[in-house]
Amino acid sequence: MSGLLAPAVVVHLAFAAGAMTLRRRPRASHRLAVAGAAVHLGLALVLLARVQAHGIQTAAMGGWPAPFGISLAADLLGALMVVITGLIGLSVAVYARRDIDNQAVRRGFYPLLHTLLASISGAFLTADLFNLYVWFEVMLMSSFGLLVLGQTRAQLDGGVKYVVINLVATLLFLTALGLVYALTGTLNMADLHVKLARVEAGGLRPAVAMLFVAAFGIKAGLFPLYFWLRAAYPTPPPPPAC
Repeated sequence: MSGLLAPAVVVHLAFAAGAMTLRRRPRASHRLAVAGAAVHLGLALVLLARVQAHGIQTAAMGGWPAPFGISLAADLLGALMVVITGLIGLSVAVYARRDIDNQAVRRGFYPLLHTLLASISGAFLTADLFNLYVWFEVMLMSSFGLLVLGQTRAQLDGGVKYVVINLVATLLFLTALGLVYALTGTLNMADLHVKLARVEAGGLRPAVAMLFVAAFGIKAGLFPLYFWLRAAYPTPPPPPAC
């Protein structure tokens, strides 16, 4: 059991709320954003050290045991990815002071940035496929907000394409989740590791796997599913594009 898993996600949501209250004060908002990113990186480094020393860390939210409740888990790869997220988040927060104008700050750049970082950390630490879907959707909403923050025609056009294509990926993802639950009766990743091996579904398992590959491929912009990237990601300034 680890008490660091939930704080590694919630810290960004707390600082996002704080940045929202300060968005009309750009300097204070920037300082708060950098502080939040630094706190998250510190928590991520401690979590990584704990995983290296004691193995996989888990936490059950609300006291509900797995596989019935919301579970978080951090193995070495997940903890390392959260550290990388923290490093990039802190770098972006520092660099944004020079590249993001006050108007963008007032429109909510820093709350959206922290919400995006929270969703990324949540995706790396979740132990449940449905909650992975939830974090991906939070990521989608935050990314869309950052993409269209400047409200230029190119940004709005790229943002609409980004949302439409990602909604297709979301539909594929939900279809795959429904099939997995129908086959196994669970979406907990550790539980799936055991139950999937006992399921004889013929060609259904490869079909589910392909649905996941397509959904993740579209959302990650993997070849050959990266066709939406050119319309979306070149339009915002460098900090949100990172």
